Amino acid sequence: MHARGRWIAAVLAVAAGALVLAVGLALLGGEEGPAPAPAPPVSRPTIVQDDAVLLHRSDAETRASIAELAALGVDWVRITAGWSVIAPDPTSPIRPDFDAEDPGAYPPGAWDTLDRAVRLADEAGMRVLVDIAFWAPRWAVARPSTPPDRQRDGIDPAQYAAFAAAVARRYSGREGLPAAVAFAVWNEPNYPIFMLPQWIRVKRGSATDQGGWAADSPRQYRAMLRAAAPRIQAAAPGALVLIGNTAALGAADPGRSTDGVPPLEFMRKLACVDRRLRPLTTPDCRDFESLPGDGWAHHPYSLDLPPWRSDPQPDNVRLGDLRRMADLLDRLSDAGRTERRLGLWVTEYGYQTDPPDPTQRVTPALQARWLPEAERLAFADKRVQSFSQFLLRDLPERPGATLRSRWGDFQSGLLFPDGRPKPARRAFAYSLALRRAGPRAVGVWVHVRPGRGPREVRLTVLASPGGDWRPLAAFGVRRTDPEGYLDTTVSADLGATYRIEVRDGASWRPGEPVTGAARAAEK
Repeated sequence: MHARGRWIAAVLAVAAGALVLAVGLALLGGEEGPAPAPAPPVSRPTIVQDDAVLLHRSDAETRASIAELAALGVDWVRITAGWSVIAPDPTSPIRPDFDAEDPGAYPPGAWDTLDRAVRLADEAGMRVLVDIAFWAPRWAVARPSTPPDRQRDGIDPAQYAAFAAAVARRYSGREGLPAAVAFAVWNEPNYPIFMLPQWIRVKRGSATDQGGWAADSPRQYRAMLRAAAPRIQAAAPGALVLIGNTAALGAADPGRSTDGVPPLEFMRKLACVDRRLRPLTTPDCRDFESLPGDGWAHHPYSLDLPPWRSDPQPDNVRLGDLRRMADLLDRLSDAGRTERRLGLWVTEYGYQTDPPDPTQRVTPALQARWLPEAERLAFADKRVQSFSQFLLRDLPERPGATLRSRWGDFQSGLLFPDGRPKPARRAFAYSLALRRAGPRAVGVWVHVRPGRGPREVRLTVLASPGGDWRPLAAFGVRRTDPEGYLDTTVSADLGATYRIEVRDGASWRPGEPVTGAARAAEK
């Protein structure tokens, strides 16, 4: 088998193994109540993705996870329509004879877990974003040539478009299932796990060379996007089409075909422009037409850095760099490289913690502090349309020879592997971010996710270590906006410990304590 074929088979094997990882049932009590009324649309939805608990667990476990997400006030759940999971004969090099645009032509039961998640989310009052994504069946991937033939390499865009049409048709609201609110075209196409090759060798001195390498994943993705977006729009005309879904980081000076492409480099090459936004004349760009789509999705992971920290590489986009990406989107729109002005959608974000993963550097307490800070910073730019949390629940330790392989999955959940809540669970439900606003002034940013309409909140201060919590008189009792947000300034001690409390009938529900206001240099 060719090296690329072996790589795809290995990835499929890893994916198959991941599906059988067990996680416990979320710690929820009480009886199920009546299904809630559909929630009104929100202007900036909170999105959570956790395919493990939503697609690969028992009915009871999936129901419990959906209930937990609804209790947290999540607006959308993001789930993956895995092409190689749903398609027939995914490891065969020969395409089976079937109508790939017809969801009814796929193997019996192929859609069951996805259908279940969509139905349960809808019953709980949440909307669904479906990633039409990884991995491609073997029969839909061209065998690379040596040297690479740019017309034959990569995923077959026509085959991908047919699958995208089937997914959009099934979740269009016209097939007896709830309608998805949005579809995303692939996942992290600038990251080597999901698309290869990322770079190809070029002759030195070429207009597009970068030390002998040129980004190739934008070419592949452009062909997939061109083929799939019109089919999605035709099958589900009421849904948003999100494009990009890019990873945060890439190699400024690639040394191999499997190095990731920095997201801004990826965007420019996708739009067939150079760094000065001048049109490229490479063969794949000669017949360029404006890029379709309703928004650009991105995953601005800060990894073990605080959310306000910028990446020194100018083409990378961590959370502290979202303005870079939003500005480039505006410039591409002004240059006519996109069909419409694209808002920026954060569709994946989170912090991995120790515990449970001893290879990580962020503590659960820091995770709880930084997630609200990240959301506040993201929404400081009005072009950012959503905020996201990945995952709900950490994946458990798995057998392995080394520490890193035992903890090879993401541990960025709001719950530990056994279902116990991390501090971030409460900080996510009742978010509080503080910032220095003057010598004795504190900026107070609040997002109360659970509930609907304006919520009553108060700010309490810890009188002394181990002492009582007292309402801050200067804050009083205030009301959030209808979506649970409040951004204000209050005269207060910059170094004290505070928490937000939310009125629930005659009682007050506390959020997670926050000590000290962020420095002005931290935005």
